[in-house]
This record gives sequence, structure tokens and C-alpha cells, in this order.
Amino acid sequence: MKALEIELTSACNARCPICMRTRLIERGIPVKKEHYTVDNIKQYFDPIDMKGMRVKFCGVLGDPIACPELYEISEYFLNREVKHIEVSTNAGLKTTKWWERYGELSSKSDNRLEIHFAIDGVNTNDYRVGVNLEKVWNNVDTYLNAGGFASWQYIIFKYNEKDIDKAIQKAKDNNIDLILMKSSRWYGMAEKYMPSEEHRIETVL
Repeated sequence: MKALEIELTSACNARCPICMRTRLIERGIPVKKEHYTVDNIKQYFDPIDMKGMRVKFCGVLGDPIACPELYEISEYFLNREVKHIEVSTNAGLKTTKWWERYGELSSKSDNRLEIHFAIDGVNTNDYRVGVNLEKVWNNVDTYLNAGGFASWQYIIFKYNEKDIDKAIQKAKDNNIDLILMKSSRWYGMAEKYMPSEEHRIETVL
């Protein structure tokens, strides 16, 4: 199986404590905002047979939802008959209208387009610094109600371990897979980001 991971943008709305973007900014190193366009993508991939390939939009510095032409790029790859597209995002950007259109695109693709929501909590999302959780859940609901296919990644920290049962129930209510991940992202930061002693094994529900 052919697989490809693409970082579509260097832009992001979050300041996650251990993220490379945050660490660069804290050291006074600016992160230049750049995005791929659908024309860039066509230039690179038109000559390549994409049929059956898996594509992942993720980021070291950026969140793919921040890419202005994500919809058009996703549509391009779907039309090129890729097997699956996974978009990893904190879901804190774009309008509800955009999320509705993207959910409809996912639905029309027979679940070949999947959003991988990175939300570390139900009522609090402290690790995703700067992300508005109310807006996140509104975007999630809009996307799912439009027929979008999704999964939910939940990194377990001290601050959110008490909400795991709530997360499990919320995932069931929304008919999405919940991926509970052990935290390895403390590195001496604030205590609330310490890994949970009770939950160190990755669990997929």
C-alpha cells in the first residue's frame, strides 16, 4: 500500500506546549506562514498515479485546516481515486459553513475522507493552548451532522484523566472511534500535563 504524508501549511491557531512551532517561537525564531495551493499540488502530483494511495494531511508546524485551499486539495485527491485521506486537526478554525461543506464532501466520498480530531478533553482542552473548545465542538457537530467521517484522538494527561468516561460516551453518542493515547509530552512542564499513572497503555475503542 502506497502512503503519503503532506504538511499543507505552516500556520496554526494553537500553542501546544511541546510543539516544535511553540518551541521555535519561545526561542524568538519566527515561523513564516506558508501554504500549499491546489495548483502546487497539481504540479507535483498530476504525473503520479494516485489510485489506491493513502494520503495524510498532518503537521509539524501547522494545522492542515489552516490551509486556505484544503477543500480544493482534498477534492483533487479524491478525484484522483486515492483510497483514503486523513486530516489531523485541532478543529478550532474555519466557519460552520466550511465544516458543513467538508462533511458533505466526506459523505460523498464514501468515507474516503476522514477527519482525525485532536481534542484532549471533553470540558477542558488545556494542552491545545489558544484553541476555543466551544468552537471546536460546534465545528465537530457541524461536520458530523453533514455526514462527515471522523475519529477522535484523546491524549491522557493529569488534567483530563477524570473525563475519560465522558469522552467514551461522547464518542459513542456521535458514532466515532475514540483513540486514547498515553501521554509522553510532559518534559517537566506544568503538573497538569504530567502523564497519568493509571493510564499508560494506548487503547483504541
